[in-house]
Amino acid sequence: MKIVLVLLMFMGVAFADRDGGPYVGFGYGNSKYNDDGHYASMKSDSSSSAVIYSGAYINKYFSVELDYVSFDAWQKDGGYEVDNTKKVSYSAATVNVLAHYAFFDDRLDFYAKGGVGQIDASGISASGFSIVYGGGVGVRFNEWLGLKLAYDRYTFEYKDNVTGNHDMYIDFVYSALEFQF
Repeated sequence: MKIVLVLLMFMGVAFADRDGGPYVGFGYGNSKYNDDGHYASMKSDSSSSAVIYSGAYINKYFSVELDYVSFDAWQKDGGYEVDNTKKVSYSAATVNVLAHYAFFDDRLDFYAKGGVGQIDASGISASGFSIVYGGGVGVRFNEWLGLKLAYDRYTFEYKDNVTGNHDMYIDFVYSALEFQF
């Protein structure tokens, strides 16, 4: 799996075409966790979250991207609070393909995102496969700096011997500064 990710990133950077080619971004926002009834009640199902990503344009309409998301940014909130004694926090590493459609000489960029990766949970000591999809809009201020507003949904399944299978997801709304090279 790691070899495939490294190969995808290398190919993306090697064949980058859009004006800026490769890019990196840093974002911050809020995430909301849906446990699909796994816990009897949630005291807090939202948390501040941060994302760091890098990618490259394959052509004007497609890019490949690697993301790392901490759904408990800098351990500030302690994750999602189940009760007064238990907190659960997640992190995800994903590889994504973005389909872009730009307007106004590439200044305004609408995109759709789809990808897969691994999500890790602390508090319940679990990890597994995650599917991510989302979309957003980016604004380029100049050739190297942009701002994007985005929404991503991370879906994953949790199997529990007591309560059965749960289709969980995390909604993540954020803004990010993006630097293109």
